[in-house]
Amino acid sequence: MKNLVIVIVIVFGLFSVGFVSAEPRTVVTTISKMRPYSSGAYFVTLASNQLTTGTCTTVYQVKADAAGAKSVIASLLTAYALGESIQIEIPTATGCEGFGTPIQSVFMAG
Repeated sequence: MKNLVIVIVIVFGLFSVGFVSAEPRTVVTTISKMRPYSSGAYFVTLASNQLTTGTCTTVYQVKADAAGAKSVIASLLTAYALGESIQIEIPTATGCEGFGTPIQSVFMAG
């Protein structure tokens, strides 16, 4: 009986892996424009406003005071310069905030 329970838990875990989603993110898209401000704010415009869970905006923001801001900006600049596709992940806690929705992370999709 104990072995049956273990098998059921493992099988359920395997089937539920594909349905679990972390943070909302954009569909795979390209960067159409980048705009740094002297204040340290950094905006990126994507070619699509589609999220994997609906729609949001095409303009996202890297918060200059965020701990990993430099690495996120470096990833965005690299993708933009190479014309590579990306996905932007946004925080679940805030979700889509419209224009300037903060970026949590960048997936290099190329």
